[in-house]
Amino acid sequence: MSTPQLNWKTLIMAATLASSAVHATPPSPAEQVDALNGVFGKHAGARASHAKGFCASAQFVPSKQAASFVRAPLFVEPSVPAIVRWSIGGGNPGISDKSRSVRGLAVRLQGKSDTYDLVMISEPVFFAATPESFVSFLQARVPDPATRKPDADKIKAHNERFPDGTRQPALLASHAAPQSYATTPYHANHAFRFTGKSGQSTWARVVMEPVAGTHYLTAEQEASMPDNFLHAELNERLNKGPVEFILFAQPAGPNDTLTDSSQQWAPNGPARVELGRLKVTALADPATCTPTMFVPTVLPAGVEPSADPILQARAAAYAVSLQRRLQQ
Repeated sequence: MSTPQLNWKTLIMAATLASSAVHATPPSPAEQVDALNGVFGKHAGARASHAKGFCASAQFVPSKQAASFVRAPLFVEPSVPAIVRWSIGGGNPGISDKSRSVRGLAVRLQGKSDTYDLVMISEPVFFAATPESFVSFLQARVPDPATRKPDADKIKAHNERFPDGTRQPALLASHAAPQSYATTPYHANHAFRFTGKSGQSTWARVVMEPVAGTHYLTAEQEASMPDNFLHAELNERLNKGPVEFILFAQPAGPNDTLTDSSQQWAPNGPARVELGRLKVTALADPATCTPTMFVPTVLPAGVEPSADPILQARAAAYAVSLQRRLQQ
């Protein structure tokens, strides 16, 4: 399967200009990646964030009603090949699979004439509303050289300045890690405008719901499971058949923010629209997606990004991370 080559220099320039339009002096893409490295260290060949992960092959089957919601050509194809990467949040490639951190699901849908990158995490909110909050959140968690732990006073000071930094940690603390990559929902925390074949537009966030249901580790499993089990567990599942997810678009309600990815949308909003089903069929060779940069602003026709400052900043930061990985 061929994938489009994204020019990281162009992405850095374009996204920096877009971010500057929202904030007078936003942290640069390099400063955002430096903030990640400051917490997790630098690891040769690893991504600055979601460093631990692996890839799989999949097929995406659009739903019958998808074309009326979004006019992208790939949503009228019988099926679309996909590359999938599962990961654990943070820049530590040795992190435990039991850690109470987000799980990531990045998907590239490669249609005959268009491409759609979905970049999702296992919580419905991001940990920062702006690049400034993003950098501050990470800087507050740089381990103290003496204790090797974050300074609680610095975290408190960050939370007082940026209350958005309290929302995702609270959700993560409320449950154990998923039992499997196949048993957690994945959310794109940003809003996008979807335009259907009739020309009608709807602002929505997307979510991948696991067909297997949502299941977290029990207290016994959390205590007894090894630190590395997710890869083998998923491989065992795939040996029995495809792992499936349903992709939904959740339209915005009247009070749902379109530009703050740290805020959860109301649970009783408009009815969700099913866009299709992702069928993961096999684990893939690491070379399949190791050099791939999944960018949430790589969108097909009929899908447009919001002015969310985190969304606007991501492509350039990813490009910096990719550039550094390729130079190591």
